[in-house]
Amino acid sequence: MKQLDFSDFDTVRTAERQKRFDAFWGPLDEARRAATRVACDFFSFAEEVNWQLGLREHWRASDAEKSDEAFRRAQMYSSIAIEKFRLFGQLTGSKDDAEAIDRLDELIARSRKTGWQVYPDWWTKLPRKNTAYFVGQLKIHAGEHSHYLAMLRKPAKALDNTKGGAA
Repeated sequence: MKQLDFSDFDTVRTAERQKRFDAFWGPLDEARRAATRVACDFFSFAEEVNWQLGLREHWRASDAEKSDEAFRRAQMYSSIAIEKFRLFGQLTGSKDDAEAIDRLDELIARSRKTGWQVYPDWWTKLPRKNTAYFVGQLKIHAGEHSHYLAMLRKPAKALDNTKGGAA
């Protein structure tokens, strides 16, 4: 999965595009650029989670296996997104998730101001669904993924224990 540039998929650097790019990235020092790149990765994984959840709904009625597969991928990508979110918090010196969410909101505001969009369109469409809401939803899916992995490990552990006891 590549990092998405949500604002402009054109590879040609027009003067207008370069101006927006410079306005967004230009004032950042290297540490803030690194944190912003991690935030862009976070948003890319969140976009992938949204896509996989859409696929889940698409396949729900016609192919339960594909629907479940898309849901598991959404959970996996949520886990990665949350790790990117936590790394962003560390890089920005946030003391907790609430402060990291505030910093993401500041990044979104700067992105809007400069016209260089680094977040998916749906992230800001509904006022009642804000950054805290989406991070919370990603945490829920990531927790479900952790639970799913733990369940997969239990039969393997039980099998190992029975083999070890028989010897």
